[in-house]
Amino acid sequence: METVACDLCGADDAETVFLLRDYLHHIEGIFRLVRCRQCGLMYLNPRPTLEEMRRYYPDDYHAYRVVDSRVSFITRLDHRYGIIKRCRAVIAYAGLKSGRILDIGCSTGSFLDTMRCYGWECYGVEINTRAANYAREHLGLNVFAGTLIDAHYPDSFFDVVTLWNVLEHLHQPQATLHEIHRIIRQNGLLVISLPNPDCIEAKIFGRYWAGLDAPRHLYIYSRHTLERALALAGFTVKKVVSFTGRYHVLALSLEFWLDDKVPNERMRHWLKRIINSLPLRLLTLPYYTVADRWNQSSVMTVFAQCQEHSP
Repeated sequence: METVACDLCGADDAETVFLLRDYLHHIEGIFRLVRCRQCGLMYLNPRPTLEEMRRYYPDDYHAYRVVDSRVSFITRLDHRYGIIKRCRAVIAYAGLKSGRILDIGCSTGSFLDTMRCYGWECYGVEINTRAANYAREHLGLNVFAGTLIDAHYPDSFFDVVTLWNVLEHLHQPQATLHEIHRIIRQNGLLVISLPNPDCIEAKIFGRYWAGLDAPRHLYIYSRHTLERALALAGFTVKKVVSFTGRYHVLALSLEFWLDDKVPNERMRHWLKRIINSLPLRLLTLPYYTVADRWNQSSVMTVFAQCQEHSP
């Protein structure tokens, strides 16, 4: 474990928000989520080192799974629909029919594979070697296995850079944003999706809100702290919307609460089946229609523009 100062303002002045456990994989440990008293950024302190983090990303971690014929048709349909929504949003906000795109934390490459079908030149960065190898060997994608800093892309190389639920996992998010500013062209598009701690569900579930996901989520950005982080790195926020990962976070949050509050295993199993059923998901659509309009869903997506590069 390592002790750190605030990555946004550098202050070492924080108050405890929650003491958390790994509710997703049930790996032992207690993790302290704090809020910087100077700028408001929330982060884990102390936190696992980069080497120690590997144990919290087991082989069955959901972001690394391959969605193919071995999973249910409904799961494949839902996954495909989500990917297409992302692609269309990126193309619309970029204002380009084609270009060069980098997806940081690209996992097994589903998003990039679809962007390639739309005519884009695709690159990826993925720290998990198995996921990166799948993207390269099975999908033929240009994916660097490692960190963005180690990839050494040329200056002003990309038209678009995306981070889908990635920034909150990084040990050095501010340094990553500065590196993105270097490799993206002037007026290029940066897209970041991440948990929204100001949403209604975060207030309802508290420590059980899946957007916290300790210890994998090292940083929890509000809209205010993210806008400040982006401004310091040379980006201007153009739009903040909610359109991805909505019910998934709600379902996980309910499951985390059940695991801690309902001791009867059969009862928990029955309730989780209801939570993950299609009818219940459909019943939440009116709520998310309203929540999305007011950016009150658990995941926010920020579209930002790269400002002028320093000489």
